[in-house]
Amino acid sequence: MTSKGIPDSFVIHSGMRITYADPVFCTLLGVESQEQLVGRSLTDVVIPEYHSELREQVTRIENEDEPVLGLAVELQMPADQSQRVIIVNSLMRWDNTQQVQASVLPIVEPDSTVGRLLRSAAMDEAPFGISISDPSQPDNPLIYVNDGFCELTGYPRDEILGQNCRFLQGESTREKPVAQMRAAIEAEEPVTVKLRNYRSDGTMFWNRVTIVPIRSGSGTVTNYLGYQKDVTTEKRFEQDLTLFKKQAEGSEEAIFITDPDGTIQYVNPAFEQMTGYTATEANGRNPSILKSGQQDDAFYADLWEQITAGDVWEAELTNQTKQGELFEVTQKIIPATGKDGNTTQFVAIMQDIGENLLTKQTLDVLNRVVRHNLRNSVSVIDGHAKLLASDKMDEESRQASIEAIRDQATSMQKIAETVDGIREVFAMTDDDQTWNRLNVETLFEAYQNQYADAEITASIDGDGTIYVRNADLLEQAIDEAVENAVKHSDQSSPDVSITVDRESDADYVYISVADNGPRIPDLERRVIESGEETPLQHSLGIGLWMMEWVITTLGGELTISDNDPRGSVVTFQLPSVDQSIVADSGS
Repeated sequence: MTSKGIPDSFVIHSGMRITYADPVFCTLLGVESQEQLVGRSLTDVVIPEYHSELREQVTRIENEDEPVLGLAVELQMPADQSQRVIIVNSLMRWDNTQQVQASVLPIVEPDSTVGRLLRSAAMDEAPFGISISDPSQPDNPLIYVNDGFCELTGYPRDEILGQNCRFLQGESTREKPVAQMRAAIEAEEPVTVKLRNYRSDGTMFWNRVTIVPIRSGSGTVTNYLGYQKDVTTEKRFEQDLTLFKKQAEGSEEAIFITDPDGTIQYVNPAFEQMTGYTATEANGRNPSILKSGQQDDAFYADLWEQITAGDVWEAELTNQTKQGELFEVTQKIIPATGKDGNTTQFVAIMQDIGENLLTKQTLDVLNRVVRHNLRNSVSVIDGHAKLLASDKMDEESRQASIEAIRDQATSMQKIAETVDGIREVFAMTDDDQTWNRLNVETLFEAYQNQYADAEITASIDGDGTIYVRNADLLEQAIDEAVENAVKHSDQSSPDVSITVDRESDADYVYISVADNGPRIPDLERRVIESGEETPLQHSLGIGLWMMEWVITTLGGELTISDNDPRGSVVTFQLPSVDQSIVADSGS
């Protein structure tokens, strides 16, 4: 591993044991190579009186109690000499493990031999500003700054040394962060603030300043170590993000923002309403909480590849709410990049299109039913009525015409009742979607009484009690499935089997209605599966659509499969909860 981007004068250690020492540090201690230091304790090169405080600081860093700590110590030099330095410890990744980096900063006059050596080779290559002040002198002046500090501020070193760092402040510098720094220095505590500073040419920049007190072995603060970094781009992004969030709060579209690794950082109120996850529940988690299983791994791999390449991704997909309800969305993911061109965040926008799809399907189907089914029924009734009016029919033909008229009237009545059910689907409000109880066992007994000529059996998990969204509406869909299984059977005694299964974690319930009649035609199944009718491909009736719309509205999924050896199986997959959740919600 190279040390690119890390100051050259540093030591890497784990549990105080040195795992790497840079060449400048080796030269300072008078050793020929790092091999002479690797494996030794950091305390071996520090005068004993500082050992206890150094161990304490390293322990606090390794326990992540503090992000960075500094200590003024004396290094054991050749020929029993010593050199005062500041050791600044912080966590870092080294050889794929978490270790501690100890940066070594000299406390020397800038023009001394050691000062020039360490300053030029170490701190001046740091990609940020470093400063050291001396609180023992009046007004705590700067006694050292690196080249990064000079580049950041635009001032030459000779105009900086001897001044208090407040010379960077200007008319737009707010008092609050300044007061925070002042209070921390008076309390001899570390502090990090963001404030407006000014360069030598008068231009303003946002400066993130971290000040760390450096203590001697006795605990006395001998110096203050400062880190300065230009965060103007970051601050402007924060301001833009704040404005964006204010606009997002009022948006009807669900919006969430993730970091570059895909961890959710923000969701708007529409996201909470659409998904059922509160901001507290969603933040810190991955968007995979919305996965419904309707898209395969390749779909998401393509999504991730596209957005990490910096491209905008957009598609229609099926997501899942916290309670397992499915919903259709158009989703767009936009990568947000920083000044360096690297992705800083991903912004995702979801628009619920389920209602629009449902509306289009309904209009298409009803248009077909009105034009085709009702028109055919009216034509049949009209034809037989004319025959009856002619008085030229024998009694058998008259009875046949009357029966045909009655059949068509019943068919029209059925369509009218189904349309009423459809109207109920579209009339649903949030109040109608509370979790409530449905006893499938009671429903099964009602079917046995209603269809006495059919053999109706049931296999029900538990006592048959399930808790779903809008039990009355679900009951209509089950009624439709059972009625179709009985009425369309070509057997003298139709066999209808009702099965209720639950998943082990009780997130879903599966209600299946199986029959032994003629199978639902492939054409009808394809139409329901595609969700679209065409002039050449459409369902013959409206019952299947009725079931599809109800289950979709309740956040579930309808599937149709073949029964063995004959017949069809209609399965409703629905999100379900246990009784305790219903009781907690007051539903």
